[in-house]
Amino acid sequence: MNYPATGTNMFFLTPIVKNLLIINAIMFVIPQYFLPNHLDFVQYFGLKYFLSSDFFPTQFLSYALIHASWSHLLGNMLGLLVFGPLLETRMGAKKFLTYYVITAVGAGLIYGVIHFFEIYPFVNEAAAFLASPDPDALARLLSGHAQQDYQANLMLIDEYARNPGNPYLIESAYNLVDNLVKMRTGAPMVGASGAVFGVILGFGYLFPNMEMMLLFPPIPVRAKYLVAFYAIFALFSAVEKVPGDNVAHYAHLGGMVVGYLLLRFWKISPGIY
Repeated sequence: MNYPATGTNMFFLTPIVKNLLIINAIMFVIPQYFLPNHLDFVQYFGLKYFLSSDFFPTQFLSYALIHASWSHLLGNMLGLLVFGPLLETRMGAKKFLTYYVITAVGAGLIYGVIHFFEIYPFVNEAAAFLASPDPDALARLLSGHAQQDYQANLMLIDEYARNPGNPYLIESAYNLVDNLVKMRTGAPMVGASGAVFGVILGFGYLFPNMEMMLLFPPIPVRAKYLVAFYAIFALFSAVEKVPGDNVAHYAHLGGMVVGYLLLRFWKISPGIY
């Protein structure tokens, strides 16, 4: 199959990339500007916690078509636009679409499993507290699973410990834990990042020595090194868990891992270009 040589202008459109760009744009614009409550749309199609009553298996794909903001959408679509066309040209349209869908689903599965094991201990312990509120149980729950919330609610924890029978404090503690459970189990994961990171991995795999010009700083770098940087950064961010970071880094890693395994399964040889 013919494909552009090294140094070719990469900002060109291929059929699948073009359609993916259009679909993602439509799935963002219509709910955002033409539905009465776009948050309901995000909640329904975003990937939810496995044990949530709002979880549906279709969310393993639909989440990849939903974005939280214009910057979220544009960032992912720029990645698809930069790396997707050459990959589609090299693979062919049908195989590229298959690759994109499988990496999206695979990234969702990997994120979902890790997310489940991360929050299940908290959810399980919180359920026990909600069934039988107790000051010691509240302190153990927050100190063990929600350090930020523990520090933010020290006054309530101390007051509740001194007055365990106070109805107001019992209700306040109950509402605090109930809201934390809803936040952790109800927040959906959205975005095409998992699939886009799969595309980036595929690009680096098939065009490892292609030089790309960075914006900041404006220096050329080979694709394989850029992919390695993305992978290391995603792994570090996932493990480090910086407070306030709401990015699904495990989905990024998942897309890359699934993409690599799929390329190996298809027996596509690494490129030398």
